[in-house]
Amino acid sequence: MPQYQYQGFDAKGKNIKGQVHADNPAAAKSILRKDGKFPSTLREVSLNAGGGQSEHRSNMFTRLFQRIPVEDISNMTRQLATLVAAHIPLVEALDALVDQVENPLLKASLSRVRADVNEGSTLNKALSKFPDIFSDLFVSMVASGEASGALDVVLLRLADFLEYQSRLRKKVMGAMLYPAGMIAFGFVAVLVIFTVVIPELEQVFTENKQQLPLMTRIVLALSKFTVTYWWAMLIVIFGVIVGIARFLSTEIGKRKWDDLKLKLPIFGDVFRMIAISRFTKTLSTLLKSGIPLLNCLNVVKNVVNNITIREAIERATVNLTEGQGISGPLKRSGQFPPLVTHMVSVGERTGELESMLERVADHYEYQVNNKVENFTALIEPLMIISLAMIVLVIVLSVVLPMIELNNTAL
Repeated sequence: MPQYQYQGFDAKGKNIKGQVHADNPAAAKSILRKDGKFPSTLREVSLNAGGGQSEHRSNMFTRLFQRIPVEDISNMTRQLATLVAAHIPLVEALDALVDQVENPLLKASLSRVRADVNEGSTLNKALSKFPDIFSDLFVSMVASGEASGALDVVLLRLADFLEYQSRLRKKVMGAMLYPAGMIAFGFVAVLVIFTVVIPELEQVFTENKQQLPLMTRIVLALSKFTVTYWWAMLIVIFGVIVGIARFLSTEIGKRKWDDLKLKLPIFGDVFRMIAISRFTKTLSTLLKSGIPLLNCLNVVKNVVNNITIREAIERATVNLTEGQGISGPLKRSGQFPPLVTHMVSVGERTGELESMLERVADHYEYQVNNKVENFTALIEPLMIISLAMIVLVIVLSVVLPMIELNNTAL
């Protein structure tokens, strides 16, 4: 339920301030007047993830650190579909959801959605006030469900789609987690060797005035540089990260990066498959919900998260407005494999575009799973061998002079 912060005076004229829960501002004022309180200002506040409060208009922190997990939105959507299918009035269904949802941010948002619906607003308009939580895709599908009278069916499709997206994201992130962990572990291990172990051994070599092999001198020089200029290395690394982040935040940077991702060996195919899978799955879901194809394309172009592929979809949209199909521009862009353009062309001719897109999405989800599994199976031995080679070089650079030193002593 929305929460309002008020300032005013009581029946004795004393200044007061506090907070009150109510469905809307009018209800909040009514509650306060019944308690003998007369508000002069009334402002809505929203709960944050830690149970505190923040201004409703200040959502920068929310966007950065309070993103609601897709699983929570998917579960909420499926529960709402079940309640609507049971012919429970929408306001009562939303009221039940507010009591059921545990995420504080989602609970506060649903409370305001319920208040708007209770005042006569449509569900899609109420949801559209929270673009950081409910995407254009979500709002468009809900609007289609309300217009067609099949809101429960559309909500179920939407929940399935959100779960599909979450499953695909987890699969890819899980594959990236292992190599990232291995790289971090290797970096820390090498850093400890260079800053702790090798400086101690260098003293032994220096005291014995031993002629060292080239490999050993290189390792000792790197160790000395790391110990002496570690702060400069940190500044350079931080500067490079900030510079890359700023470049990627520009339009040119985003375009260059998105184009490069599709051309990377091994990873490029995976990025392309993920984008195509999102495109076909989203377009199929929207079409099944009864949304016109042109509106679908305007929504789905923002789902692929790749400028290069998005521009191909925009060209297809222009082609559609001219009374032509979308398979031609997709094929000419060179960004979509022949399987996709052929299936889209067949779907346009037969009037079964959504089912064809569904098959393509299932195919590419299967391909992404195979690619990720193969990558995971390949990267593990490669990472182990790489780390072993680095450690071997460092160990040999230290062991060989030690053996020579022992032989000299004998």
